[in-house]
Amino acid sequence: MADNKEKIAVIADSATCTGFRLAGVESTFALSGAEAEAKIGELLSDESFGIIVVNERMVENCDWRLKKRIEATAKPIVVAIPDSAGPIEQEESLAKLIKRALGVDLTKKK
Repeated sequence: MADNKEKIAVIADSATCTGFRLAGVESTFALSGAEAEAKIGELLSDESFGIIVVNERMVENCDWRLKKRIEATAKPIVVAIPDSAGPIEQEESLAKLIKRALGVDLTKKK
């Protein structure tokens, strides 16, 4: 029987990766700079991943072409989380990311 579960990947600092490993996430990558950008690009092309978690500053420092690709990709969804230095101003809320990925506005009341 085939396993249809989509995987979660985390690309972040080592402390964040350790936390996600303790939570059961198997695909964690403690990377930075060009290595992190290359891994993000690689995982965006991997259909087995449904969610890619990255540090906000990592996304902020990515090449503009990769940022455009992240914005244009509905699956896997890229979720930027704060690093140990704290959150930075978010352009796009989690609700907007979900709406882009699923086409459903979670904040809209009937």
